[in-house]
Amino acid sequence: MDHAQPNRSWMYDTCHRGRGALKESFVVGVEEFISKACEQQRYRRDGGLRCPCLKCDCTKILHERVVKVHLYKNGFKPNYFIWEDHGEIMPEDHVQNHDSSMAVETEGGQINQFQTMEDMVHDALRQNE
Repeated sequence: MDHAQPNRSWMYDTCHRGRGALKESFVVGVEEFISKACEQQRYRRDGGLRCPCLKCDCTKILHERVVKVHLYKNGFKPNYFIWEDHGEIMPEDHVQNHDSSMAVETEGGQINQFQTMEDMVHDALRQNE
């Protein structure tokens, strides 16, 4: 069975250029998100939705109307294509290829983010010696 990840490019394409008005695809997508999130057991257990806006980052539980306003105003937190904090499970093939998602594309090819971070920490500590 093919479990293709849904196209959620609408999540980060919020406004029309020059007009500032929200795109219809974004408004419809937010409605879909709210609807699916409210169907989850977590919603009933928590008594609200974890707000995935840029500012709240799924740390606040709010009423769905407030979450909608936050999303319209702030947009979604970065890279929230799989709604894990709202009951979605990461596709198995995505989990198996998780290392590739930790890479950053550069002119010279891909670099592993963690390796780069380790190198920076090592360099910083070496300067203190």
